[in-house]
Amino acid sequence: MVPGADDPRWMRILQSRTDVSSATLATKFMVTRLRREVTMSPACLPDKIAELRAFFEDNSFVRKDIPLL
Repeated sequence: MVPGADDPRWMRILQSRTDVSSATLATKFMVTRLRREVTMSPACLPDKIAELRAFFEDNSFVRKDIPLL
């Protein structure tokens, strides 16, 4: 199950440099891109959280990465 948008893990994932090397390549690419966008524009954080959450909702093969983040 994908955590809700209000789960603090989403913010932590995007605002930190937590190692995601054990995640799938797709997740690594997505997290890296979203982190860069949040760094350049912190106000977009809620939109990027929604985008990351939708990524996990739409792609069941990456859901196994959620506990790794």
